[in-house]
Amino acid sequence: MKFKLGFASALVLVSSLASMASAHTFLRTLTIDGKQTEVGQCIEPYHGPDKTSGVKDPASDDMTCGFPGSSKDADLCPVEAGSEIRAEFRNYDTEEEADGKFNMAIDESHQGPCFAYMAPLESGGKGDVWFKIFEDGYSSGSWCVNKIRFSMGFMNITIPKDILPGDYLLRTEVIGLQEAMYEYEAGQKKGAQYFINCAHITVSGSGTAEPDGYAIPGIYKQDEPSILFDLDKDDATKYVTPGPPLYVPGSSSAEKAVDQNTSATNNAKAVEHNEPSSSSVENSEISSSTSKPRDCKKKRRRR
Repeated sequence: MKFKLGFASALVLVSSLASMASAHTFLRTLTIDGKQTEVGQCIEPYHGPDKTSGVKDPASDDMTCGFPGSSKDADLCPVEAGSEIRAEFRNYDTEEEADGKFNMAIDESHQGPCFAYMAPLESGGKGDVWFKIFEDGYSSGSWCVNKIRFSMGFMNITIPKDILPGDYLLRTEVIGLQEAMYEYEAGQKKGAQYFINCAHITVSGSGTAEPDGYAIPGIYKQDEPSILFDLDKDDATKYVTPGPPLYVPGSSSAEKAVDQNTSATNNAKAVEHNEPSSSSVENSEISSSTSKPRDCKKKRRRR
């Protein structure tokens, strides 16, 4: 018996596949001192086949700042040590492409942890230079991805108050665990998905801290429990965020938070009963049409 796919069914299938392909995410803007940048400002150009595509191979050089392109130029956005940057994640380029109110950042199936790292800009992200400044896995009954979704795509990152002033790479990372029950193998599409972008910032202040760094790629193993994880079968409440220790301001080096489930104190609080928390989602619906663009340095740095 032959199966015939009607024209209408074919359109539905193509539409569904396209929706799935665009349900990933990328770093779209930064909000600093209450002012939102223009789309892509101070963020390294994304030259992959699809700017929302995730990296699959945890040993790939693409793990550093996402898929490489012909240019690593970007404006430098000024930020004061100890202040907060609000990162905006989206799965589309224009407002018209948004796929529903809570799916505008990333599809609900792509649950997993989120991170932010820093490294001196002059390093180009190469070598033992990356230190973790933010992490949130599964805490207070919710994955970090779900918190981003219900915060309308925003994630709050605090720049360490004691950090040495200078130019830095700010690396954001969202890990989708929807297919993480399989190990990554070259040539196949299964495994965890890493959505990575890098921004350029200039940190001001009087700090002197130079945290211990780690090399990226090199922070994950494809068979470690936090990367090889089954969302349907494994216990999320026992999930431990992967990667190097979280840097704690005031410490001589990075220190692991005592409780991994409560380490993300600068992120959105838990979403209870599928509703965003008021403290972290307050004023989260920031539109580039209503926010004044952030005045960033016109000097461009190539790494």
